[in-house]
Amino acid sequence: MNIFNHNVIQLNKKVTLNFINIENYTNDFVKLIEEEIGFIRNGSVNDEDLKDVKKRIKIWIDRKKKDERATNGFVAEFICHLYLRSRKFEQYSLFKNLEERGPKKGFDGLYMLNDEMWLVESKSTTVLTNTHFSEINKAYSDIKTKIESSEKDLKINDPWENAKHHIQVANPNKTLTENIKKLSSDFINNKKHKIKEFNIIPCSTIYLKASWKKINNEELKKKLEKEIVKKEAKKLNVLCVNKKSVDDFIKFIKS
Repeated sequence: MNIFNHNVIQLNKKVTLNFINIENYTNDFVKLIEEEIGFIRNGSVNDEDLKDVKKRIKIWIDRKKKDERATNGFVAEFICHLYLRSRKFEQYSLFKNLEERGPKKGFDGLYMLNDEMWLVESKSTTVLTNTHFSEINKAYSDIKTKIESSEKDLKINDPWENAKHHIQVANPNKTLTENIKKLSSDFINNKKHKIKEFNIIPCSTIYLKASWKKINNEELKKKLEKEIVKKEAKKLNVLCVNKKSVDDFIKFIKS
């Protein structure tokens, strides 16, 4: 069953493209959200009723009513987490800040697959002149900045410390925690790393609304493959999502 109406294209051993199309939420799609939303938000310690998880998200969205960009970004990132979990990626981050009620800071996601760590960054847009390639570039650039910065750059707070705290709550893993602890120590001691050392998942979501259409797989593949394969990374798993709107997600949260 292809709930995400998706297509996976393996360009080479390094690069995988995922093209995802979400017009409206089917009953199966809503069922998947119901099964996964608690873990995505709260991790393995989730003990909240579904109605309470939905209510907490509704409270945050209601507070952001005037900030359409924040809501769009929230929903886009959630769909990416939902998709990755359906592809058997193991989640080691929470879809929230530990100190706040909204989405978290630092990396958008930390996952494991086949004993390899993957870092996620999600970007979204409602500007139809923007492209999946432009949004993937933004996501890639953000991950690169976080990976290749250190304390002396004064660009960002330590993203690895944030990741370490999320692992401990989301899905405790001693080996992964030790690896992240080492990266956090490197950050504050100005021992720099390169993006080519890491597996990354840059994500792009375009909200099409009345201009809805599915991704043209061959056309997007041709646009991406020449440039994506040039990007430095240990491995790249690229997510491109055509989504009609946030309406069905809001409807779900309010139901």
